[in-house]
Amino acid sequence: MNKKKLLPLCILAGIVVVLALILAMLTLFGGDAEEDAGIPLFSISADALDTIAYQDGDTDVALTKGDDGVWTLDSDTLLPIDQTVVEELAANITGMTALRELGDDADVDSMGFATPEMSISFTSGSDSYTLTVGDQNSMTNSYYARLGDDGPVYTVSISDLSSLCKTPKQLYQAQDITEIESSDVTAMTLDTGSETLSFTLTDETWVLDSDPEYELDQDKVKRMVNTICSLESDWSITHPGSDSEYGLDTPNAIVTVTAEDGSTVRCVFGTTSAEDSEVAYMTASTADGMVYEINSNHLTAFAYTKDTLKAETPETAEESSDSE
Repeated sequence: MNKKKLLPLCILAGIVVVLALILAMLTLFGGDAEEDAGIPLFSISADALDTIAYQDGDTDVALTKGDDGVWTLDSDTLLPIDQTVVEELAANITGMTALRELGDDADVDSMGFATPEMSISFTSGSDSYTLTVGDQNSMTNSYYARLGDDGPVYTVSISDLSSLCKTPKQLYQAQDITEIESSDVTAMTLDTGSETLSFTLTDETWVLDSDPEYELDQDKVKRMVNTICSLESDWSITHPGSDSEYGLDTPNAIVTVTAEDGSTVRCVFGTTSAEDSEVAYMTASTADGMVYEINSNHLTAFAYTKDTLKAETPETAEESSDSE
């Protein structure tokens, strides 16, 4: 065969190879995309849900959406709930997909549905849905899951289920203790039980009312103001017991701040939790009948006396350095 005939054949062979490679890539990546998309388990939008309930070994939560569109916890309707977290939860549930659907010949009785690892249910109007999660399939890194009591059986990725059963703590909406900005505070009172100190902001300088000439450490006073105005709760005890349970009958400190417009917020700081030293209790005039849990480190912001609030002068600084 001469070179003139051989050249077209080589070009044709090259084109065939290129087309084969393109087809292989399309098959490979197209297959992955289809597999990654998964099999949708529900055909309903998250916005349409009226209730959500789920249980696993440690968590049993039920949520209901009111006529105003606000989600509440059934077991404690007064607990502040982060609406964004619930909306994301609803979207994750309704958007769940399965890795594959098992056939009618699947051995359902051996998949753990009688003693499920997890159960997720929700309603929309008169329609109700339940997904029961059985045993783990370690070979495929998935769980067996079944729709309804006798519906189809699927395998669902562990990662898709791992973050669904959120605890009430994870659903909680942290509460601002006050809406007063620190820059608006013009007066403050600190009552530690042993002494009461009142401060007034005069010409951008904090002054001790009982001793206006007293040199105050401005940073320490500002720290108290900033702490109150930026304080957030870690948890709300909506049905508290007696004050003595939280050390509120003999508080560590009572702090009252007054804003430029005359509005005030009074905060009472109790003791730390016997179970967790990082948790302290407090109440605020902004939420009657509620006890808040806060980080106990905040208590140090109010652990001052008149003596410890005295500004450091060059002489006292030198004395402090010599003592070290």
